[in-house]
Amino acid sequence: MSIDATERWAAGATRPAPAAKRRRAGPLLFAIAAQALVLAASVFVVVMIPPSRTEPEFTAPKTIHLPQRELEHRVALAEFQQAVSAPPTIERLTSSALLPDGLPPLPATPDATFTPMETTATGVPDLHALLGAAGFPGAGAPGGASSSSFFGIEDSGQRIVIVVNTSVSVVNKAARRGVTIERIQEEMTGLIENLDTSALFGIVQFSQGVRTFEDFLAPATEANKQAVRQWVPANLRGNPRASPNQEYYGHEAAFAAAFRLEPDVIFLLTDGQLNRREGTPGNYSYPEIPHSVLTRTLRALQRESPRPVRIHAVGFEMNRSDAEGLRRLTREFNGELREF
Repeated sequence: MSIDATERWAAGATRPAPAAKRRRAGPLLFAIAAQALVLAASVFVVVMIPPSRTEPEFTAPKTIHLPQRELEHRVALAEFQQAVSAPPTIERLTSSALLPDGLPPLPATPDATFTPMETTATGVPDLHALLGAAGFPGAGAPGGASSSSFFGIEDSGQRIVIVVNTSVSVVNKAARRGVTIERIQEEMTGLIENLDTSALFGIVQFSQGVRTFEDFLAPATEANKQAVRQWVPANLRGNPRASPNQEYYGHEAAFAAAFRLEPDVIFLLTDGQLNRREGTPGNYSYPEIPHSVLTRTLRALQRESPRPVRIHAVGFEMNRSDAEGLRRLTREFNGELREF
């Protein structure tokens, strides 16, 4: 046997027959067909057969009823309709009989002269007092200025303040000059007594501290004059208490209180010694300051005042330097100095 024939025989021996191939492929094709049928059946069941259970639907009615709000609306509507309803009609008054044709005659009156606007001596002051008490000072007098006199110093103004030093040294010096504390009180009450009711007045008592008749200028009414007659003897003595937080002491504190009242005339009673308290509680001293310091303080107070102020002074037993200092001060503020 030749080599070619041998090779063909070997090849033919190993190659499977066509019938065997068909027997092995049959089960594979059957499996594939079965899977295709299962897949088709599942698609048909899931897709083609609709589910028997319906999905829930969420719906709401178009109108929502709120019983409580509707009830409140009806109540409010009823109240409104009741308020705007027509008022009940009132029947017109009628009379069953007419009045008599004529009136009875008037009774006889005595023949006398009647003068309702009779002028008396007390009529005008009472009118001024009423206007001043009502808060209209100056309404009854032209210009509102009133003449005043204090220890012989005369001036006129509408806003007058009396500043009095009641320390022991001033009272003793005045007494040595024949002016008692009662005389000082009489001069003060007399000045206020003679003021027109159109004027305003204030009282400032001082030593190192300050005491005032009122915290404002009072109208010179009869009631206020009576109050001054009672206040001056009871309070115009001794030294007003000073507090540690005061901005000024002594004469400077008194003038600061007077300028706060916005006067146009100030009368000062003093001995001319300008002692000012310094130090701390338990260790106070009372050195005397020069008059130039007081004048400088008054200039500052005058700049803040709404009107120019005239300052007069009455001094008791002043030494030469104090008298000269007060003379310069009163001259600068268009006032006058009276020495005792």
